[in-house]
Amino acid sequence: MCGRYENASSNEELQEIFSKYAGTLDIAYDIDDILKEQNIAPTNMVRVIVLEDDQFKLKVMKWGIRSKIFDPSRSAKGLDPNIEKDIFNSKIETLSKSSRWKKYFSNARCLFPMTAFYEWIPGNGKKIPQRITVSKEKIFFAAGIFSEKDVKGDVSSSIITCEPNNFMKKVHNRMPAIVTPADAAQYLTDEDAARQICEPLDDSIKMSIGKADI
Repeated sequence: MCGRYENASSNEELQEIFSKYAGTLDIAYDIDDILKEQNIAPTNMVRVIVLEDDQFKLKVMKWGIRSKIFDPSRSAKGLDPNIEKDIFNSKIETLSKSSRWKKYFSNARCLFPMTAFYEWIPGNGKKIPQRITVSKEKIFFAAGIFSEKDVKGDVSSSIITCEPNNFMKKVHNRMPAIVTPADAAQYLTDEDAARQICEPLDDSIKMSIGKADI
């Protein structure tokens, strides 16, 4: 799962790292927009990278694709099982099987730039936030999908999650599908490669964890 993350990178830093591995990154939003850097949460407006008209573009979208879902657990409570919900995490397993969601992975992939993501672990009777990073990558990415028009008419996005690697198994039973800068272009341009990239981060790539100051 990925319910909070950090993106403290500047647009200039993103452009520099992206151009090194993938190509020119155009800024396609008003740079005067005020966006959160720490403790970014679902429904916040976030920066994502897309491939549009054969160009890599940094855009702003809502985090969470508003969708109609069927929740059978509500029927037992006498409630309408048909509801709308913001899907801010999308399991790669679902994207591979569900015809409803396959189209997003095939045609609307995006990358979420990150400098860290957060998980909470129990301690002293409460949950303590932990800041998790990819040790040798100042900036990395989470694989994502987006919708040009969700059920509320918003341009919105969702982070893809996968099974945890050995490092993350100690923290949570899911993790964001992490994309290194070296794989960023392939994720956006090649669907088959993107599917292979959406696997637990290789254990040879060191990750770090420490108490988050949020």
